[in-house]
Amino acid sequence: MVMRVTGLASGMNIDEIVENMMKAQSIPLNKIKQQKTLLEWQRDSYREMNTLLLDFRSQLTNMKLSSFYRTRSVASTNEDIVSATVASGAGQSSYTISKISSLAVAESRMTNSGISKQSSNKVDTTKSLFTVQGAFANKMSWKQGSVESKSIVTKEGEPITLGLADGVQITDLENMTVEVNGIKYTVIDSGTPKSGEVMVNKDTGELTFGDTIAANSTVKVNYVTDKKVENKTITKDTTQIQLKGALVPEQIKLSFKDSAGTTVELSDEYKEVDTNGNRIGQLKDGDKVVGEINYETGVITFNSEFSKYFPAETENSKEKPKLELTITSQQNYFSFGLTTHTSKGQIDEKFLIQGSESLNSVMSKVNNSKLGVTMFYDSYSDKVTMTRKETGVYNENGQEIEFTDGDFLTQVLGFQNGDSGNYIKAENATFTVNGLETSRQSNTFSINGVTFTLKKTTDTPVTINVNNDNDKLYENIKSFVDKYNELVEKIEKKLSEPKYKNYLPLTDDEKEKLSETQQEKWENMAKSGILRNDSILSGLVTQMRTAIYSAVNQDDLDSAMKSLSAIGITTTADFTTAKLEINESKLKAAIEKDPNSIELLFNGTGATDGQKGVIQRLYDKVNATMDQLKERAGNSYSVNNQFTIGRQLDDLDDRIERFEDRLADLETRYYSQFTAMEQAIQKANSQAAYLAQFFQ
Repeated sequence: MVMRVTGLASGMNIDEIVENMMKAQSIPLNKIKQQKTLLEWQRDSYREMNTLLLDFRSQLTNMKLSSFYRTRSVASTNEDIVSATVASGAGQSSYTISKISSLAVAESRMTNSGISKQSSNKVDTTKSLFTVQGAFANKMSWKQGSVESKSIVTKEGEPITLGLADGVQITDLENMTVEVNGIKYTVIDSGTPKSGEVMVNKDTGELTFGDTIAANSTVKVNYVTDKKVENKTITKDTTQIQLKGALVPEQIKLSFKDSAGTTVELSDEYKEVDTNGNRIGQLKDGDKVVGEINYETGVITFNSEFSKYFPAETENSKEKPKLELTITSQQNYFSFGLTTHTSKGQIDEKFLIQGSESLNSVMSKVNNSKLGVTMFYDSYSDKVTMTRKETGVYNENGQEIEFTDGDFLTQVLGFQNGDSGNYIKAENATFTVNGLETSRQSNTFSINGVTFTLKKTTDTPVTINVNNDNDKLYENIKSFVDKYNELVEKIEKKLSEPKYKNYLPLTDDEKEKLSETQQEKWENMAKSGILRNDSILSGLVTQMRTAIYSAVNQDDLDSAMKSLSAIGITTTADFTTAKLEINESKLKAAIEKDPNSIELLFNGTGATDGQKGVIQRLYDKVNATMDQLKERAGNSYSVNNQFTIGRQLDDLDDRIERFEDRLADLETRYYSQFTAMEQAIQKANSQAAYLAQFFQ
């Protein structure tokens, strides 16, 4: 590397001199960079045009559908009995529903009597079931354990396990549910699982499936263990900890190491029921009481005696003394099952309900399940009802809602299976249409694109007429013309945009001298005309004009409707643009006269351009132009070597890199020359100083 000496001997500003010399040498480089910027602008403009064409092509795709032209309206002679809607593309037709014998009804089941023991003290549906169990008319039965739920995302080569704590075991397998990506598996506890089955190891919690489970699958498991073991860290300031509610008395254990390192084991002892009806227990170390337990809420409150287990706090300690607790507990819970018969087949669901949950929570779980029912409690009648959301009969041999496992629904709430009890039976809609007696499971159904809704039983005939919706077809065509004109306007604007030759892309030095606003204005002027008279776009406009004006030769097309101009769609009066305008009365008259010819004119197909309808022609032209633009400018996913401008940009980048290397070498040479000059001047100055001393 050449050491640069910057004018110490000569007194010249070498850096400034070299900088000015380099500016002159950099002029060709700036021109190459400006060429690159212009190409980038052109590429981006082409891509903008391609986006416009893509949008227009989507409109053309819609217009290639027969439903675009076969617009229909529907009318009922009695909307109070039968209403109807119609889809585009439905055939012109007439339906007479001469009789409606029955409407489709959903099955509903209600509890036979009030669920509360006393009408003056009804069940509070917001409080925990264990707390309010005494308010129910029928006694509740409970199981003991810990209700758990886990979601596992599987990993390649790793076992699928619930990760049970030491000494914890899975119980109540008949109410355990396992789903993989929403698909249910049958749970077994021994043997080799078949397809659709999962074998559960009760001691380890490992799940073995009969099917191969792909990595990143979601496994959701609801299950019960014989007890819950959890770890909590508390400090000396901790006065309470929260466990699950509805705890089982005298099944709670707390263990930890005290300040002396001795393992301490605490247990609970049931004491009393407080004034709020909560069962209360004492947390004890032998005979010493160190806290209180609210079994209903699951809150353990420590007293001052408990604080003695903590290590002493020193002045130098950075953290508060703490204890690592291991807590073992059980809670009260119950389970039940429901089955419904629906349009998707038989649905079976099992529910595990913790004693700390409310009746509202139970109903919410049922309503949010896949059963397709609505369950609610009416406080006035003190009854619970369950109604299937779908009407009609899906179980010919029995009831639509079945209460399967557990006694909460049947014994506590009072629902009944079968034909006994308080219920509304599901029914299908039965009716006669165009002389054919038939039935449906829903009051709303479709025939040949017409959707009927039955509202009342009747012996009075109701006629549904399906006719052409000419106004809708007119609006569809008008929408196309508007979209076409919008595209043409934007293309013609680009083609005629003025080109300001004196405005080139700004160099870095030029940008430094201008404000952001000035730079933006300059750039807008420099970009103007970037696609002026572009051959691809001007060619498209010409091709579209030809496609629009040329006659369509279809055998079934009305001879008086072979072009758009014949039905009232022409160019604007000034002839300066390819935009279209509509003669509304003429177009509407043509639609009224022969909607089939309108469809052929726009959407006719054929082997030649002359046979193709206007939309088919435009689609072909637009598609071909989009391919041309992509070949010229690529898209956001393209790499430079895949399109013409990209390859030109790569070539300019290579030229810029080589030019910058030459400039760097030239700058080094300039500094070398000035350094040599400085050294020569320094040497001359030294010699002059040496000689001068002899003349003093």
